[in-house]
Amino acid sequence: MEFVTPEEIAKYAVFEIEGGNTGYDIMSALDSAVLGPTYRAGLLRHWAIEKMMALEREHGVRSVAFELLGPPKNSKLLFEAHLLRAAFRTMGAVRESTAEAVCERLNRLVREEPEEANRIVSVGMPILLESGELLRGPRVIVPPDACNEEVTPAKLEHWVRDGWVDLRLANCAKWVERFRRIHADVQALPEGDTSSRYLRDRFFWNEAQGIQPGKTVAWILSTEEGGWRWKR
Repeated sequence: MEFVTPEEIAKYAVFEIEGGNTGYDIMSALDSAVLGPTYRAGLLRHWAIEKMMALEREHGVRSVAFELLGPPKNSKLLFEAHLLRAAFRTMGAVRESTAEAVCERLNRLVREEPEEANRIVSVGMPILLESGELLRGPRVIVPPDACNEEVTPAKLEHWVRDGWVDLRLANCAKWVERFRRIHADVQALPEGDTSSRYLRDRFFWNEAQGIQPGKTVAWILSTEEGGWRWKR
């Protein structure tokens, strides 16, 4: 029988860390074997978005999330951004409002337009209102099973963070601050810059078009969540 000793593993690891080439670099092997983004997929993305927008217009509904996006938190953030779009339309209107005004309008929106709330709870995502009331459907994704479990404030905040649409004042204040930060970042860019140095520039956000949940959540994941990745 053939074995690998811990000393051999340690030797190869140290050699790789020091910049040597052992031929046993697992990360490089995976990097060369895993299929990355393709030109064809990038080309088809535009047409996929056009088709989805056409379906939205045809059926008169907004397609936001179907809870098939990995962690439920992704869908939670998308739905919160969608409600802000429905209530305020633009990032400018949100950042120029107070957290109290945003909170009041969002809470009123889900009460007066139940179809908006139904779209969210139908995918297993509860809505927590400022009053403490909870809107939910027959199925809840987070937590997946809380039968006979004692609910504590810490557990509640954990669930809300990971998979509930949060319409409380503190979270509304967080959204106002996000849009103000995005605006400040854009305003800091050089006027008239047409280079490819900046990705999220004025043209990218295109505020006149209204809040774009996908772009907004991508910004949150990369900026707030530290989701930007590169090889080291």
